[in-house]
Amino acid sequence: MKRALACLGALTALTAGLVITGPSAQAATSGCSTTTKYYDTHGYYTDVPTVGLRGTNFCTLRRGASNDAVYALQVTLNYCYRKDTGGFDGVFGAKTETALKQVQSSLHLTADGVYGPNTRDALEWQWRAMSGSQVCDKLTARGPVRDA
Repeated sequence: MKRALACLGALTALTAGLVITGPSAQAATSGCSTTTKYYDTHGYYTDVPTVGLRGTNFCTLRRGASNDAVYALQVTLNYCYRKDTGGFDGVFGAKTETALKQVQSSLHLTADGVYGPNTRDALEWQWRAMSGSQVCDKLTARGPVRDA
């Protein structure tokens, strides 16, 4: 009987752990691997780091990453915040980390140099139009946004 209760308790703990750390928690910790274009109702678009094309934007970028998602972050940090990221090479190095920490601090976020959902929502992104116009604005401020 004690063994059955112990097994039942272990199974319950394991199941609770799976529920608590289910897909949404795992998605938040996945590394951003590419970008997806987001369009607003005014004809502007921006590139947002995602996991896979048209994938979730609940992902992270940190020092050592090297891909199009890092490039999109570097463009936004440079254009909207005038921060030196060491160029637009898609490599998350020391200068990109420092630039991100500075922006996170100015936005009253934890300045840990890691891009994630909180940073994504607080950032003003570089939005471009086919006409060549560019603006900086939050994802949530552009009206209904759809991905391409």
